[in-house]
Amino acid sequence: MQYLKYRLSAAMWARVLLLWLILAIGALVVGGIALWLGRFIQGNIRDELVSQQITFSPVDGLDDDEKAIPGIVENAGQPLTSGNQAKVYSEYIGLHMRHAAEEAGYPGEVYATLGGIQRQFRADVAAAKEASDEAALEAAQAGLDAVTNLRNTMLTGSTLRGNLLSAFGWDNVATGVTVTGVVILVLALIFFVLFFYEWRRGHLPPTEA
Repeated sequence: MQYLKYRLSAAMWARVLLLWLILAIGALVVGGIALWLGRFIQGNIRDELVSQQITFSPVDGLDDDEKAIPGIVENAGQPLTSGNQAKVYSEYIGLHMRHAAEEAGYPGEVYATLGGIQRQFRADVAAAKEASDEAALEAAQAGLDAVTNLRNTMLTGSTLRGNLLSAFGWDNVATGVTVTGVVILVLALIFFVLFFYEWRRGHLPPTEA
């Protein structure tokens, strides 16, 4: 700290000015790229969401369980265009998937766990055919059809949920990149101010005769 009171030589101040200028230009370039990249990613995600033409159900079409989903009432009747809305709609789909499992008599089951139940029904169908038991065959086939339909529903819902959650994640990444770009551009401005201040009114030692 004791050396802070000493004045730098002209050569050293020239190096300091050059450093600030390099930092300013570098920050300007990096910040601009980050800002462009964030907006580019966010624009692509939102264009893709708009192309899906998904619209939230109006408030009067929601039941109590649906209204309990955070954000669903606020977005009721609106088109899905943002990552945050995608997350809300993914929860809406998840709720309907759980309801579908409950209505089919398999509460708590998901796509992966339904595979075991499906295999068991197939084995029951094969056993009934082998035993020529028409009643058992009809019951097993009905159960197999129900589980297969439910599993297909789960597959479709899970795929859509995954896409929506991916859009939510990337949209937030894009927001973070954009904010980072703005911060870096602010740093670039600070470096430019420091550079011009020292250049115009710097603390160079007087020129020796």
